[in-house]
Amino acid sequence: MNTNQLAQLILRLGLGINMLMHGLVRIPKLGEFVTKTGAGFANTILPSILTKSFLYTLPFVELASGILILLGGQLGKWGYFLGGLTIGALLFGTTLKEDWAGASTQMIYVIAFYLALRGLNESGRGRFR
Repeated sequence: MNTNQLAQLILRLGLGINMLMHGLVRIPKLGEFVTKTGAGFANTILPSILTKSFLYTLPFVELASGILILLGGQLGKWGYFLGGLTIGALLFGTTLKEDWAGASTQMIYVIAFYLALRGLNESGRGRFR
């Protein structure tokens, strides 16, 4: 395994575990998560029904993204893509709330997903030999 493949593996494990656990810890307390997080969007232009619908699905999307990333290969590619789209949606909501510190953190995720996808092309489509 060369250095680029090792770096890709570290990024895959980090992002995969992060997304997986975001979903896993939220699903058992889904109602509480939706209520608490949804309250932060009360003063935005987003309708409550849209916010709640998104928040009810978010943990399952995060879980799926994490699983796909950890499985790697072609599934990992789609997991990175799904994770990147998810972060994009979260970034939209975070900036609506003018939570610039949260948006800064989410931009780190954007960069990580970009690097992970880009690294797949450079390391032989993400296959670790």
